[in-house]
This record gives sequence, structure tokens and C-alpha cells, in this order.
Amino acid sequence: MRGIALRCVIQLLLLVGLTTVAFAQQTVRGSVVDSGEAVVPGLTVELSAQNGTTVTAVTNEAGRFFFRGVGEGAYHLHLAAQQSFAVFDTKLTVGRRPVDEVTIHLVVAEVKTEVDAVEEEAGVSTAAESNANQAAADSKALEALPIFDQNVLGALMPFLSQSAIGTSGISIVVDGVEMKGTGVSASALKEVRINNDPYSAETNRPGRGRIEVITKAPGDKVHGTLNFLIRDAALDAKNYFAQVKPQEQKRIFEGSVLGPLYRGSRTGFLISGSRQEDDAQAIVHAVSPAGPIDANVPAPVHETDFAVRLTRDLNANHRVSLQYNVTDVVSRNLGVGGLVTQDAGINSQAREEDVIFNDRLILSPTLINQLQLFYEKDHDPARSVVNARKLVVDGGFTGGGAQADQYTTENNLKINDIVSLSRGKHYVKFGITIPNISRRAWEDHTNRLGTYNFSSLGDYGAGRPTAFTQLQGSGRAVFWLNELGIFVQDQVQIAPRLQAVVGLRYDWQTYFESPHNVSPRGSLAYALKDKKTVIRGGAGMFYDRSGPAPIADLKLLNGVNLRSYTVFQGSYPNAAVPAGYPSNLVRRADDTYIPCTVHYSLALERSIAAGTTLAVSYDGLRGFHLFRSRDVNAPLPPIYGVRPDASVGVLRQMESKGRQISNALEINVQTKAGPWFSGMAQYVLSRTENDTGGIAWFPANQYNLAGEYGRADFDQRHRFEMLGTFHEESWWNLGLGVHVASGLPYTETAGIDLFHTGMLNARPAGVSRNALQAAGAVSVDARWAHDLYFSRGKQSERRHLTFGVEAFNLTNRANFGGYVGNVRSSLFQQPTTAQPARRMQFSLRYKF
Repeated sequence: MRGIALRCVIQLLLLVGLTTVAFAQQTVRGSVVDSGEAVVPGLTVELSAQNGTTVTAVTNEAGRFFFRGVGEGAYHLHLAAQQSFAVFDTKLTVGRRPVDEVTIHLVVAEVKTEVDAVEEEAGVSTAAESNANQAAADSKALEALPIFDQNVLGALMPFLSQSAIGTSGISIVVDGVEMKGTGVSASALKEVRINNDPYSAETNRPGRGRIEVITKAPGDKVHGTLNFLIRDAALDAKNYFAQVKPQEQKRIFEGSVLGPLYRGSRTGFLISGSRQEDDAQAIVHAVSPAGPIDANVPAPVHETDFAVRLTRDLNANHRVSLQYNVTDVVSRNLGVGGLVTQDAGINSQAREEDVIFNDRLILSPTLINQLQLFYEKDHDPARSVVNARKLVVDGGFTGGGAQADQYTTENNLKINDIVSLSRGKHYVKFGITIPNISRRAWEDHTNRLGTYNFSSLGDYGAGRPTAFTQLQGSGRAVFWLNELGIFVQDQVQIAPRLQAVVGLRYDWQTYFESPHNVSPRGSLAYALKDKKTVIRGGAGMFYDRSGPAPIADLKLLNGVNLRSYTVFQGSYPNAAVPAGYPSNLVRRADDTYIPCTVHYSLALERSIAAGTTLAVSYDGLRGFHLFRSRDVNAPLPPIYGVRPDASVGVLRQMESKGRQISNALEINVQTKAGPWFSGMAQYVLSRTENDTGGIAWFPANQYNLAGEYGRADFDQRHRFEMLGTFHEESWWNLGLGVHVASGLPYTETAGIDLFHTGMLNARPAGVSRNALQAAGAVSVDARWAHDLYFSRGKQSERRHLTFGVEAFNLTNRANFGGYVGNVRSSLFQQPTTAQPARRMQFSLRYKF
């Protein structure tokens, strides 16, 4: 018996030992893909241990490689240089836990090598696209962070700089094409970046003024994500200005599926779609002669998005893809809230359809050509909820009717053709980008019944309008908006620790043509000997674009297509435009140029711990020839009673004479500090001053701009943003978003038309523009989720269900807006809107 017991003990010990050895051995696996996410077969990958032992594996037809039976320890994963592609080398550690799959991205030599691997070597890079003061989130982070309504772009927009955004808005670049949105639904996004390579000559806007989006590639297996999200007001806190909690609910059905058409196929597909049903309500907080107006107004928005893409590898060097997107948004009572009452709402339906063709051709080991064709078709009808004359009481309420009937269409072609050439230490890119060859048609039937403007509730009660405005005429205009960009850029490795990028770009557009829009750009990065510190600097010129709205004004408000009239102190409520009354006109000044901004920066980037980088940077901006408008036929001083040209009413002249100065200190931290925290944080101390509020902005006195130069409308002295996840893949996981910002400025107005322009933007004597300041804002968002797995294998590939709970504005702080600057209003210096109170969102995600 003792012998049997001894044998059992020995067998048990052997079994435990063998099991321990088995558990200590892991499989290191991965894949090799090129810059277009195409798999690369037939490459030899090396895995080297510290004792010098090296094993090799060759990528299969799916571009995958495997090293089985790898023991615990530190290793080097190496891929030799492939023709023009850079060598790849990274460290990884094998322990008792399964090793995450490694993805080797082949990139042209002298360009940053990217890798998704465990425990990458700490350090910072001199590559232009590796600046440590950018904000980036991959698909894994986007799934773990608290993102309201899956609005990924909205979650990252606070990291933008308002001073870098152009007249036509934020530049959204999706897979290299400038678009109005992402094109695909949220689960089909691979990565989103802000301030990536800020001085690139390839783009029209600086890094802080654009969002770059990369969508997912099909891969070698069919996989996908299905999401369901719901919010209900029963679990939300009440908005500060709501007398009764509004009955709101939102439902989101979203998902994406992608992969090969069949096993081993060279054709891949992506299908994504979403349906958002938002039964929202707008909160009205206004005042009338009868007293306060507080109401909850239904403002539902229903949105449907769908996208399908086919990708075909014609051969190892040639890939093409074709994509179709459609977006349909139906809105009711749009614009209602704050001082705007329900009868001044707008019903709209916006539909956009896109077709995208992409052709990537490797002409030689050192030469790649990327051709992209994008066709867009939009139609956007808008109708007033109530067909009545509009009433605008400054600092009181806006009611009557919206007078917003309009129908616009757009047919637009975008063309990008970019060549990448690698020669020695140089990586050269050059090409042509055409963001707009577009035909626009406008059917403008706005303000046909007219709008009364009152300077105060007292004047409204007495029936004394400051001005009555009305539009007459066909209101139809068709015009072409064409834009063109040509660029060349060289990224050169001057020395092992010194890299420079120099570029030149030329931009042109119709209606604001200029031969002088040549913008040089450059950056320099130097790494110290410790390989943990990089000093980076750069500068560049950026030319703006006008967008379609100013051109539509020029084409429509010419006294023929549309006749605009401003009747001063007309009778109420039966005002009419007298026969032969002079009409208003819009024109462009002869010396108008496309605005130019010069951006420059100096940064110190430091790897302060494994996976953690700190960047401290100074960012400056100087703006020249900025857009504004001015009534050059305004009544003459000092009486301001008679217009110089009696045959014309308001003569709005678009000018480019504004200026802007911005200085900012930024502190950025990005970290992947093991499993307990991963995220990014940014603090900005800044001041921006200018003398214009944009192309549709007018000064108070059309002949004297003293007092107009001051804080910009978007100037915030302090701003802090943080997005991060704690204890990922554990029961105690937490996604957190924090937004803290000081208040925006606003302008004190006299409540009297001192200059007889009908615009009610005059200020009291001695008061400058934007002299008042609103309260700051604080918002904390959080997300908790748990995964339930249904299959075995690598964790990222296992089928699983995720249940998530999210809270937005967790502290339920009232963050105010819509401050009233009219000194004659009973709401003077008071807010009229508040951001939503605490809201709860529940999600269910299935991944396969």
C-alpha cells in the first residue's frame, strides 16, 4: 500500500510539474499587414530569446505567423527590412497569461513603425506623426470610454482648438477623404486622432482643427459587433430650467459586420448601420410682457445610417474598394430652446448619399500611388412649424414663426491623387486634393412674411419695432463651388536622432480667388541621447475656405434673385414694404482675400515611465485678413441719420480685414500604465483675441471699430480634458471622462439701435466687445461594463456579450449658457439655457 501511495504521490508531482511547464509555455501569434491593411504572406519573422536562441516562422496566406511552446521570459520579435519597408523590432514579455496578438504594420522606410504589442519599449519618436501632444483613441478605447449616444467625434472634439477651426467648420478626414461625418457607424471605427502631424502639407487645416478617422479593414475572418443603447428620462435628473422633468427616451440600434466574402477570398466586405430614435424635448426659458415662458417642447430627431464597402486585392500590389453611404436625419422643432419658443421651430429632413472609390497601387518597391474618388449628393429641405411673421424681442423671446422655408441640394465630386516615394533618407509625398467640385442649388423662401425686431419688451408691448425685414423674389440660385489643393512634402532623416519635414501647399477656390495662397510648412524633431526626450518645433501657414453660405448670399441677395428690405420703425402688426423702397445688397470687397493663419509651436516630449509620455508645448497663432461683414452704406456719423446712397438699403460688404492673436501653454499626458489605467489628459492655458466673429459678423459702429478688438467669442482661459479607463477587463473596470473649462465671454449691448442699422448690436459708451464672462463648466462622465464570454480562444476573438451602464454629468452640475447681454432686458447677465442634467445610458453589445 505504501508503494502504491508513493507511486501516486510521484505521479501527482510529475503531473503538477508537467502542468506547470505546460502553463508556462505560450503561443506567440500575430499577423503582418501593409499600410492599406492588406495581409502580406511569405515573410520570415524571428523570435529571439535573451540567451541568443532564435526561432523563425513564415506568414501564411492570411499573413499570420505562430510560435508555439514559447517559455516565460523576455524576447525580441524581429522582421527584416522588406524592399522599401522599414525593419520591425519590438520587445515582448511572455508570462503565465496568454500573450496578446502582435500586428506588424509594414511602413515605408524612414516613417514611424507602428505595432500593437504588449510591453513596447518605452520612449518617444521623432516621427512627425508621433507628436505626443495629439489625442488618439483606438477601437478598444472607444468601446470602454463613456461616449454619449456613440458620438465618437463629439467625445473627442473638446481636444480641438477653436482658433484652428476654419470658416466652414471642423475638417473631418475619413481614410484620407474629407467628409461631413464618419460615413460608417461607430463600431466600424478603428481609430480617431486629433493633432496628428500638425504641420502636414497634405491637409488644408492644422492638426488642432481637424479630426482624422481610420475605419476598420475586413481582415481574414468574419467578425462583427451589434449594439443596443437606451436612455430614459425616468432615470435622469431634471434640467435646471425645466419646470417638469421632460418625458424623453432615446434608442440606438447599431452594428457592423466585416470580413472576407468566403474563406481564402481576396475580396472583403464591410457593412455597418445605425438607427437612432431620439424622443427629446427642448427647454424654453424666456420672458414676455405677460411674464416668464417656461415650457418643455417635443423636439424628436430620428437618424438612419447605412454603409457597405467591398475591397478587392487584384494582386499583391493592387487593391481597390468601392463604398456606398447614406444618412437620413429627420428633425422636428429644430432650433427651439432658451429664448426661442415652440412656434419658431423648424422641421427639417437632411439626406446625404456618398459613393467612394479607392485605388492603391504599389508601382515599385519605392513608389505608391493612392487615388480616391468621392461623389456626394445632398438634399436638405427645411420648413417653418408655424407660417407666421417672426417676432424677435432682444433679450426677451423669439416667436411668431421661424420664417425658415428653404430647400438646398448639393452634387459634389472630391478627387485625391497622392504619390508616396521613398529614396534613401527621404520619404516624399506629393499630389492633388480637390475637396469640392460641387453644384449647389438654393431655393430660398425664408422671411417671406417678414420679421419684426424689437429692442426690448417695453417696445414690443408698445408696438414699436426697431426694424421690419422682409425678402421678396424668386429666391433661386445655382452656383459652382470649386476648391483645389496641390502639395509636396519631404520627410527626411537628417541624422539618427534628427528628423525634419518640409512642405509646400497651394490652395484655391472660386469667388475668393487669389494667386498668393502658397503656404510653406515645416517641423523639426530632435531626440536626446537617452532616447526618452524629444524636442519638437514647427511652423506653417494655413489658408481658410469660405464654405457655401457666403457664396449663396452673394448669388441670391443681389437685388434680382432675392430682394431684401429693412424698414425702420414700421407699423406693427401690419408693416409693409413701400413701393420703390431701396433693397439691401450683398457684395464682396475688391481687396478681399482668403484668410491666412500662421501657426507655430515648440514642445518638449518626455517618456516619464513605461508607457507614459509627457508633452509640454507652447502654441502660437497669428491670423491675417480674417473674414467679417460691414454695412458700408450705414447712416453717416455723427448723427447716423442718412445713408450715403439713398438708392440702396443695407449694403453688406464681405471683407477680409480682421486679425487674431492666440497664445497657449499645453500640458499633455498619455499613458498605458499596465492594466490599471490607460488614457490621455490635456490642460490648456490660453488667450485668444481678435476683432471679428466670422464672415457674417458686423461691428457695432460700421465706421469706427474701436472696442471691437478683444477676447474671441470662443476664448477660454483654462481648459482640462481627460479620457481614460481604469482596471480594464476586470469587475472593477471604469471608463471616465472629465471636462473642466472656464467661462466664455459675451457682449454687453445697449438695447437701443444707436447707429440706425437695425442690428441692435450697439454697446453702451466705453464698453468693449466681449467684456462680460459666463460661468465655467464642469462635467464628469463614467462607464462600467462587464463581459460574458461564450467561446474559447484568444480573448479579443471570443464571442461575448457586454452589458454597460453610463452616467453623464455624474455630479449633476448646472452648466449654463445663452447669457443675455441686453442691459434693458430683465434677464440681463442671466443664462437662458443649461446643458443636460445627469443622464443614464444603458448598453448591450454582442461581439463575434
